[in-house]
Amino acid sequence: MEELLSLVLGIIFFPITLLGSWVIVHPQEEKLILIWGKLRRILKSPGMLFVNVWGRKVITITTKQQTIEIPKSVVADANANPVITAAICTFKVVDSEKAALEVEDYLAFVRSQAVAVLKQVASKYPYSADDGVCLKDETTQIGEEMVGVLAEKVRAAGVQVISYEISDLSYAPEIAQAMLVRQQAQALVDARKIVVEGAVEIVDGAMTHLKERGIDIHPTHQSKVVGNLLAIICGDAKVQPTYAVQDYESDTMTENMQKMVELLDGIQKQLAERKK
Repeated sequence: MEELLSLVLGIIFFPITLLGSWVIVHPQEEKLILIWGKLRRILKSPGMLFVNVWGRKVITITTKQQTIEIPKSVVADANANPVITAAICTFKVVDSEKAALEVEDYLAFVRSQAVAVLKQVASKYPYSADDGVCLKDETTQIGEEMVGVLAEKVRAAGVQVISYEISDLSYAPEIAQAMLVRQQAQALVDARKIVVEGAVEIVDGAMTHLKERGIDIHPTHQSKVVGNLLAIICGDAKVQPTYAVQDYESDTMTENMQKMVELLDGIQKQLAERKK
């Protein structure tokens, strides 16, 4: 009945039918032909075809790769810290019939699902972590997870997700300053650990060197010598160490203590020159 009606109208209004019934299909494009509300054909081959204009509706679906940008939004990470995230999603239509008929607007559908997936996945991981997966360092792994989750959600729209990557990541302004101070403090602590470990190695070598030269330090003064060496090596400012120069049994300076003073003075001068 519908086809007969289209034919009759086409004959009656022949000039209009002749001019308005041509459909052009471009490369990487598909056109769905609906006749009186029913899907009749899907045109996939590029070219120009004649389809009676009466009762016809043409829905054009592009099969090119498309990219949508997910705007910045605030997400609570795994540590409940507010984080600003943005992302870029690349996809293409692989089933034009589903894209045209199963959802109202496949572009809006993919965009809304992508926003939901970004918030869902980002909330599972912390912004940064010393070990384990985090948003800051493991963007590739997180992107793969987002692709898998989004692919399941947009399958009904005939869409294939190619990539989904986080394009922007930062702390929210209300905690950004506090997080910066925390990161600086953590970096300072890590640097101090390295300095202290190196200082211990240097002091151990110095004490061994003194013993090899035959300079014996009285046990009651070893801690003071070690403390002076650590103060010289670890101190940020110029440090003025003190030395016990008296003999332990008499009040006169011994030859061993003089050698020790000279050695410690030499170490202090070398460290001062390196800092310059």
